[in-house]
Amino acid sequence: MNIVDVLEGRVTIQAPPEAILPYLVEPDLLPLWSPTEARVSRVGRKKQGVGARLRVELIAHGLDPVEYEIICQEATCLVSRFTGTMSGEDIWTLTPRGQRTEVHNQMLFHQPDFLTLVGWKAVGRLIAERDARNKMPLLKQAVEGRWQPEGKA
Repeated sequence: MNIVDVLEGRVTIQAPPEAILPYLVEPDLLPLWSPTEARVSRVGRKKQGVGARLRVELIAHGLDPVEYEIICQEATCLVSRFTGTMSGEDIWTLTPRGQRTEVHNQMLFHQPDFLTLVGWKAVGRLIAERDARNKMPLLKQAVEGRWQPEGKA
C-alpha cells in the first residue's frame, strides 16, 4: 500500500515509558489527551496487547469512527493499524532518558480512494495536523499530572 502522507509529533515527558503506555491503549485514558476522540471502546474479545482493537468515535461531524488494531506492543514501542475514512499505521516510540521519556509519534497514511484523497488534501490534513500538534502537550500534561514516582505519594 502506498503511503500518501506522514504526520509526526514529539514531546518529552517526566515519566518512564511504563507510565506513558497506558495512555496510548486504555479507552478511558485516551480522551484525556486526544481532543478529537469523543468515545473510545474496545472491540472484540482481546483486551490488551497484540490483536486488541479499539473503536474511536470522533467529535468532528461527518467523520466515520476509526478502528485501531495493535499490531506490535513492547515496553518502548506501540504500532497500531487504523482503518476508517483514512487508513494507515500509528507508531509510538518511547525512548527513556534518565527520569524522562522522549515520545515520538508517527502516523503513516495510506493511499485512499480518489475522492477521499481530494478531501484529505483540501481539509483533512489540516485538521489532522492541528490535532497531532495539539495532542502531544496534552499527553505530557495528562501523564505528568497523574504519575507519581516511586516513593512519592
